[in-house]
Amino acid sequence: MPLRSDLDVVSPATLADALSFLAEHADEGWAPVAGGTDVMVRLEYGIEKRTRWIDLSRFAGELAAIGEEEGRIRVGGGATMTAVRRSSLLADACPLLGAAAATVGAIPIQNRATVAGNLVNASPAGDTLPVWLVLDAEVELASGRGTRRVPYREFTPSYRTTVRRPDELVTAVRFEPPPKERSRLLFRKVGTRAVQAISKVVVAGLLRTDATNRLVDVRLAFGSMAPVPVRATAAEREAIGRAPSVATGRAAAERLDADLSPIDDVRSTAAYRMRVARNLTREFLAGRLGEPPPVL
Repeated sequence: MPLRSDLDVVSPATLADALSFLAEHADEGWAPVAGGTDVMVRLEYGIEKRTRWIDLSRFAGELAAIGEEEGRIRVGGGATMTAVRRSSLLADACPLLGAAAATVGAIPIQNRATVAGNLVNASPAGDTLPVWLVLDAEVELASGRGTRRVPYREFTPSYRTTVRRPDELVTAVRFEPPPKERSRLLFRKVGTRAVQAISKVVVAGLLRTDATNRLVDVRLAFGSMAPVPVRATAAEREAIGRAPSVATGRAAAERLDADLSPIDDVRSTAAYRMRVARNLTREFLAGRLGEPPPVL
């Protein structure tokens, strides 16, 4: 991260050193930076007003592991989008994550952008965030006081805010792999371009049927449709107990008004966003959309 005359930057050598520093200076406004793909843009354009930064790059390897732990998948907060995209474990356990990581900017951005950065940035358009919602993931936060886990659905209570405390770092995200039998997964990002575009709508979905082909689990999560990524719980409830069909998709799509509150902005209109969300919901629950796009 290049220095500017008005920036203070510290670069601890280890995670323990970083947590010790944050514990000692918790009330002084120090903010963590990893890949810096969003921070550098915000600094360049004068949007970012914070001037005290704790650089995590020297111990990035401590936070980058992707593995299995206690029957769950653990994705290190320092894992880059490229690592997520290339992980054979994630490709098998949940291809949604690789598909989402593959839409985060261009390859150079994916080489630097991290899982924790996408979480803490807390943009409602964050590409990976609806996936964490669909997976009922937990965010792991470490401090000098120990480690705690927060359900991702509680991690971002309002626009661009998180429950991360000033002395904490996001060290990992954990989730239980979704069942493969009688299940379908969905990830779609809709933007101005196929790549290198901020999403107009991003959606992740999971559905599972029982032996009679009735839906017993339906999860739909949307980004760029509200101040925070949201689960479409009213639409989900509408579909439970039905068989996947055109009628089921139509009924669930009509309930999205209770779940989503898109706005007009420079990227799109509220009407367009809602139309896309309804179309994707209808097609997914009709059985016409399935696995996420291939990860290149």
